[in-house]
Amino acid sequence: MPCREDLTQRSEHRGRRENPAFTRGIQSCRVNHVRRFTRLSLSVLLLLGANSIGITHCSDAAVQAQSGATPSASTAGAVAAAQDSATQSATSPDSPHTVPTDPRALYEALNSLRPDGAHVYSVKDLTIRRDVVSFTFGEGKLAFLEPLGGRITGAVFSGRGHVIATPHERGERRSLAHFIGVPILDQPFSDAYIRFSDDTAAELQRELAQDGVEPSGDPEFTAHWIPLSAGLAPTHSLRTMVDWLAAEPIPYFYILLQSDTAGVVEVSVDNRREEQVTIGQPRYVDGARSYDVWASFRAANSPATRSETFVPLDYRVDSTIGEDLSLQGKTTLHLRAGLAAERVVPVELSRHLTVDEIQNEDGQTLLYFQNEELSRRDAARHGNDYILVLLPAGKPAGADFHLQISYHGNVITDAGNGVEFVGDRGAWYAHIGGEHFTPYDLTFHWPKRLTLVATGVESEAREDAETKSGRWRSERPFPTAGFNLSQYQMASTSGQPKIQVYANKELEEAILARLKFTAPNAVPPPSMLDHYRDTDHLSGAADQPPAPSPTLALKELGASVQDSIRFFENINGAFPFDHLSVTQIPGSFGQGWPGLVYLSTLAFLPPETQERAGLNEWAQSEARDLMPFHEVAHQWWGNVTGATSYRDVWIEEAMANYLALWYADNKRPGQHRLTNWLEHYRGELTEKVPGTDDSIEAVGPLVLGARLGSLKVPDAYSTLIYGKGTWVMHMLREMLRDANAKDPDARFRELLRAVLADHQFRPLSTADFQRAVEQHMTPAMDLEGTHRMDWFFDQWVRGTDLPRYTVKFEVKPHGNAFIVTGKLEQVGTEDTFTAAVPLYALRIGGKPERLGAVVTTGPVTRFHFESRIRPMRIVIDPNLTLLCTKG
Repeated sequence: MPCREDLTQRSEHRGRRENPAFTRGIQSCRVNHVRRFTRLSLSVLLLLGANSIGITHCSDAAVQAQSGATPSASTAGAVAAAQDSATQSATSPDSPHTVPTDPRALYEALNSLRPDGAHVYSVKDLTIRRDVVSFTFGEGKLAFLEPLGGRITGAVFSGRGHVIATPHERGERRSLAHFIGVPILDQPFSDAYIRFSDDTAAELQRELAQDGVEPSGDPEFTAHWIPLSAGLAPTHSLRTMVDWLAAEPIPYFYILLQSDTAGVVEVSVDNRREEQVTIGQPRYVDGARSYDVWASFRAANSPATRSETFVPLDYRVDSTIGEDLSLQGKTTLHLRAGLAAERVVPVELSRHLTVDEIQNEDGQTLLYFQNEELSRRDAARHGNDYILVLLPAGKPAGADFHLQISYHGNVITDAGNGVEFVGDRGAWYAHIGGEHFTPYDLTFHWPKRLTLVATGVESEAREDAETKSGRWRSERPFPTAGFNLSQYQMASTSGQPKIQVYANKELEEAILARLKFTAPNAVPPPSMLDHYRDTDHLSGAADQPPAPSPTLALKELGASVQDSIRFFENINGAFPFDHLSVTQIPGSFGQGWPGLVYLSTLAFLPPETQERAGLNEWAQSEARDLMPFHEVAHQWWGNVTGATSYRDVWIEEAMANYLALWYADNKRPGQHRLTNWLEHYRGELTEKVPGTDDSIEAVGPLVLGARLGSLKVPDAYSTLIYGKGTWVMHMLREMLRDANAKDPDARFRELLRAVLADHQFRPLSTADFQRAVEQHMTPAMDLEGTHRMDWFFDQWVRGTDLPRYTVKFEVKPHGNAFIVTGKLEQVGTEDTFTAAVPLYALRIGGKPERLGAVVTTGPVTRFHFESRIRPMRIVIDPNLTLLCTKG
């Protein structure tokens, strides 16, 4: 679902889309993504580190992972107990444990492995390298975990070590610098916990043998590591189990380091991930867990293409909603095996839902693992949970099969006065992660007092004394599915597509108070507009609630939405669905699903009521000009085509935002809404990050997606994806624009329609988008003479530079004209930064007259123009066609 916009902030993940300033936890996004994109893969979620995520297996009973604190050296009893445990659990490589055949027992056996206290090695200058990351164990002690079935799956180290990593990609180096101050990871460490399913053990053993190092017993070393390894084991036991159950294992390497200066650092190289190499840090802030991805990229030897393990073919979802708003659900997943003989199926489901049973198509109950250890606060932060379903046997590649997953819980929030909200922080139905366009068949049973609205076309409806039932089916593949319910009244428009607007009958103080006080897990977090709120004014909102009944605005809002659809159809092509349902929700954000839009109550209110709710002029403009139409634009950009990965989310978010502003500007051209917002975004991008000399624009490139948001700069995601992203779309439109043509924007329209046609119901990557631009580029856009747009995408999408320009010039008469010569100075960029900078001549009392464009070739570029007027001043880009600053 497109994104969520939050008027009251802006910032991992599925519903379909949130909206810019009001976007998904982020800003305007598809509910699916943090499918929320960061959408971290199975491996990342399993490896989010040091006790960040504890995973337990569920079926008949959960196997709880044990963890313990490191014993103090002065606590003799604890050390003695640990030493005794080490003696009992130590296993010689000559007498390995037997590998269990039952997956549950295999997990438990892997989970119980501890450092081999009888074989501790004193090491010196031991080295291993994984891709661009090099680890040196300078001096200290190392022990392998006990072997299982003759295989070693981990090791621990204490002493003096060093890690160095130098990512090749400029954006990843910039990301590292953002977190640790320098573009390379160069850190000493004292402790290391290592897990792997590759040949790390054999590699280390060869080095030890070459150095002639013999093991010996070391109870004190083992005592230090036994409780630590017990706490760290569960997630890695699960990841190792996945490989051990596969016919063709896809190995991984993981290391958790205690750095002397940066704290805990994680490095993983996992071939099950699209981006195999990840460097990051788990953190605790105010008692809550979080995770910063410092760098993530493809390994040098990674395959060009990667097959998905399992691909969804269709979903059938049956959901019963109780009077208490609890949900009892059952999802039937029709899947296809992408790889041969894989036995573990990763499935996503909200952490607020508990799995009751999983069956295969033969009715056989299957073993599964589900995380049950996180608190509600952690669950809200992490979003969806991964359920690992164990198949009795691996499927051949290309084989189709079904899983039926039953679950219960509560993903619906009661906001009071008949206002309900179906949150997007987790998925309300079981599904395969990733970006997939899939047919949906949804059946609902719900309390008769409520109205339910869902994605798809309603094909069946019935009711009895207490409940209603209905069935909705997608007419075309959807990237996700959603629903909402409440005590609605509805107004519809005539014409096509049909617009149905749903709002609550009353808007009272209790609802408005939610805009200020949001309970944990109640509604998604706010958006970029947090820093626009008038807190003094807001403090009085509860005492002076707005007038009730926003439903008075239903028909007017429906007409505006329908009018925007006609405008967008002229740009994007025909509306992709036969109707659009617009539903009111509490909070200050919007979301777009296929044929369904969530809009904040704010969008239903007149400006004076928005002001009383604590919104300043920019926030009101966002609610009026952006939120509704951003979500409508997501019906194409997000629900016809979607992002291939988190790195490509910027396209749909920026495009939806830009189209919304274009529409608002078209409706009231005299108010210059597009120009005002572009200048506003430029101002935000050049603001300094608190405590630094860097601008927010320099935090990272657009392709970092949700990774732009961090504890250091929480607003960076929304500012860049929506602000800079909107500028990128505007610059492309301006480069393609032909001011002398009957339809100046014809080429830009052709570009957008071509992208939507070529990627209909399938993902769109940044590389795909660049290729499409190159197919429509003009000769003037070919600044490098290669008929490619690398210069543009490398600088504005994959780069972080924001140029600043000054101009110096001289004027000499030349017949009836004037020769204007001078130099354009460019700072704030690399020397190779290239841009076509338009210069205009200005004389007193006259309008600016275009001299031409200067294509920059370095810090200083000289120019020579002939002008019919004597310029008193030269103006740089007065028409806002280029993201830059001046002076």
